[in-house]
Amino acid sequence: MTELEDIAGVDEEKAATLRGAGYETAEDLAEASQDDLSDIEGVGNALAARIKAEVGGVEVDEEADAEVEDDGSAADEADEQESYDDLTDISGVGDSKAAALEGAGYRTVDDVRGATQDDLAEVDGIGNALAARIKADVGGLEVSEETEAEVEDESPEPEETEAVETELQARGLTEKTPDLSENEERLLNQRSHEGKPQFNRQDYHKKKRVPTSWRRPRGQLSKQRRGIKGKGDTVQAGFRTPKAVRGKHPSGFEEVRVHNVDDLEGVDGDREAVRIASKVGGRKRERIEEEAEDRGVRVLNPTYVEVEVEE
Repeated sequence: MTELEDIAGVDEEKAATLRGAGYETAEDLAEASQDDLSDIEGVGNALAARIKAEVGGVEVDEEADAEVEDDGSAADEADEQESYDDLTDISGVGDSKAAALEGAGYRTVDDVRGATQDDLAEVDGIGNALAARIKADVGGLEVSEETEAEVEDESPEPEETEAVETELQARGLTEKTPDLSENEERLLNQRSHEGKPQFNRQDYHKKKRVPTSWRRPRGQLSKQRRGIKGKGDTVQAGFRTPKAVRGKHPSGFEEVRVHNVDDLEGVDGDREAVRIASKVGGRKRERIEEEAEDRGVRVLNPTYVEVEVEE
């Protein structure tokens, strides 16, 4: 074996990298240590171990036989005598993987070296790819570059958080109702059931340029002006709501517009409800809502907050 491409796991790209680092022949690789090879960019510890396993018994010419044999045996002895103080010194093994190995009974590097790849792969959290990488690092296995690429990163898995069900709830006294007489309740129901016409402008549906905003028809031949059925209602006093409930909120409250906490003075919480102005900011709105709740006044446009749903 004299060409670098003849070594298992070394393609043309890897061979060019090795030659760029000064390793022109397999004899040069045999003289180098695994650490020297793994320091080369693009080689890595696993491929370096595989190269050393391939070229460990390489045959060289007679002139360099003695020198290469001595250097190769010295490098092999150095590799065999390489010691690990802890499981975390093994390539690809972090604290969590080391704990998993210890839990499976592999407390020392010698225990790991004596196990097979299949035994290591069965350990929870190790897998076949990392088992191959471990065996290549501690000795006794040749791995391919594809297997090394499959080794997952040693990063902690994110903890799963329990999903909490939430919903939006309005602040304040949202369920409060006003004190109404029987007649007012009847008129409110009547107003909600009867409703009002739209009072759209005549022929708004025929001409695109005509808007829907109401204008009284003045044409001498206008059927809407003459009150013909189906041509649209005209604005008349008879369409007004009952006077006793006119202008009230659908809940029956009389609306009072407020801009600050002082505007709540004099508001009757039994018959009146407040509506916070649109220009009021979040902090002032919160103070108004708290003060209104203390006074027993309902807010018609409350702020909605997200709260957890109790099971």
